[in-house]
This record gives sequence, C-alpha cells and structure tokens, in this order.
Amino acid sequence: MVKEFVYENVSYKLDDSKKVPNIGDFDENNKTIYVDKDIPEKFNEGIAVHEIEERKLIKKGHSYVYSHNEAQKKELAFYEKKFGKDNALNVLNEEENLVLTLAPDRSFSRIKRPKDISIPAPIIQTTWIRKITYEDKDYIIDNSNRLVGDIVDLYEKKNIIYIDCDVPDRFFEGLAIYEIENRKMLKKGFSYSQSSDEANKKELAFYEQTFGKDEALKMVTEEKKIQARKFSTEKKELKRDNGHKVIYEKDEILSS
Repeated sequence: MVKEFVYENVSYKLDDSKKVPNIGDFDENNKTIYVDKDIPEKFNEGIAVHEIEERKLIKKGHSYVYSHNEAQKKELAFYEKKFGKDNALNVLNEEENLVLTLAPDRSFSRIKRPKDISIPAPIIQTTWIRKITYEDKDYIIDNSNRLVGDIVDLYEKKNIIYIDCDVPDRFFEGLAIYEIENRKMLKKGFSYSQSSDEANKKELAFYEQTFGKDEALKMVTEEKKIQARKFSTEKKELKRDNGHKVIYEKDEILSS
C-alpha cells in the first residue's frame, strides 16, 4: 500500500507493499520511502522519519553508525509525540527487535553474480598495513571497533573506512570498494537497494580479478554470513540498560 507521509512540510510516498532489504529504504530522487511489508503499520512513519534523517547525515559525510544513531534520536522524538514520552522508548525497542529478527533474511545479497558485471575491475592499492588508495584518494582502514548494524562503514569527512573487528583482513579491500561506491550512489539520491546493487558489482569485479570467479563467490557468501551473525548477536544483546541499546551514548559510537 502506498500512502502520503508529510514530514517537515515535505510530502513523501510511503510504500509498505513488498519486502525491503534492510527493512527501510529511501529513494530520495523519487521521494519514496519503503518499509518492509512484514513490519506492523504502527512503526511505518517512525521508520520513515529515520530514513529521512539518516540520509541527511550520510550525505554530509558522517559515518553510517553516527547517522543511524542520530536518526534513532529523531525517531524517538517522533514516537514521543505519537505515543507519549513514557511509551516511546518501549515502542522503539519493540521496533528494533522486529528489525533484527527480519534483518538476516532482508540483508543485501552479494551472492548472486549480476548479469551485467562486464565492467572494469576497480583498482585499489594498499600502501601500508592500514592505508588504501582508491581512485587517487587515500583512506585509513580502522578495524579496531565493533560496528553496529553493518560490517563496514565510511567516515567520509575524515576518509576513514571502519571495518568490524571480527572481519578477516582478506575482505578489507573488497569491503572498502563496496562502501565507497555505495556512498557515491547514496549521495546522488538513490535508494540503499540501488546503491548496494551498483557497489556490489564493483566489489565482485575486484574479487573476481584478484581471486578468480569461484573464490569470489565464496568470499561474498562468507561476507553475508558474517553480517547475519552480527544481526543475531545484536538481537541477543537488545537490552534496556546494558549490551546493545537502541540509542548509543557518545563514547559508544564512531566519531561524528
């Protein structure tokens, strides 16, 4: 079902008619917000607020973790108006539990080889153990953190690529390519789904040239398994006072 959603005097289309990778998505070019069909309707507008606010910060060059966390705060404020201050955090926790339950089956698939992968393999150069050069731009690789919601992130303002501390280093270059290319598309207003598809092609082309087609397929399959384990762990830790929380304090998230 598609309905109108007005936020900050801007009208959007809100579509909850189909399965959505990562549960919520935002096609900024068409002002359409997608919410997974299996999410109860009471969460739809909150997720819409989240997607709009998150994209604002992503486009400014912030990391996904920081952008997601700030979007959660805006979503909580929206729920306070809708459900009352005493109930809002419980609603957000309930939503998070549902999202983490569905997430393993809705994560972006990198396993199926795209039909149109006839693109030049990206060139990436590792100049020292924690620095890469991609398209004449230097990035620092930081894998000392445990990430939230994903296994790779880009702090574009300082050219830092964060990779989850549980990810083996053989995936670093491919994930770096994926995240840089993904961010390019998001900044052009495309949805997460469209952006991920294009980034996936570049990452897979790199893996195929570097390791061969068979090994490339194994690697993207393993990436998906690592991501699924992360969602599973976060769901187990979804607690009110410790472990995984819906909203993080400043010292618990990556730099803004």
